[in-house]
Amino acid sequence: MERISLTIEKNLLKEVDEIVDLEKISRSELIRRALEYYIKKYDWLSRIESKMGEITIICNPKSVKNIVQLESEYKHIIIVSLEIPFEGKIIKKIAIKGQRDKIIEFTNKLKGLSNVEFAQLLTISVK
Repeated sequence: MERISLTIEKNLLKEVDEIVDLEKISRSELIRRALEYYIKKYDWLSRIESKMGEITIICNPKSVKNIVQLESEYKHIIIVSLEIPFEGKIIKKIAIKGQRDKIIEFTNKLKGLSNVEFAQLLTISVK
């Protein structure tokens, strides 16, 4: 195995340590599993031609304007978008259908917006 060095935020490390304690595994094992999951997900996304699904976003209300602006640029793949206020945050659900590349591009742009804490794509293959 190879050794790497990693710098993460204190609150993220706290969450990692909580999971490590619950799962009874090492930090290294948790990070290996997370990387394997990400690589499998990336490989899976690259093999599907077209799809539909949903994007779940958790964000600060300050980011909603930027999200809506981005949605207008990708309106050709958006079926519906819902906002749910929850404990001072906004949960958004966006139903999507279209080309894989556009869906991934849209999701990645959402992840890159400031005040977006979480953005995850869940898809199914469409024939």
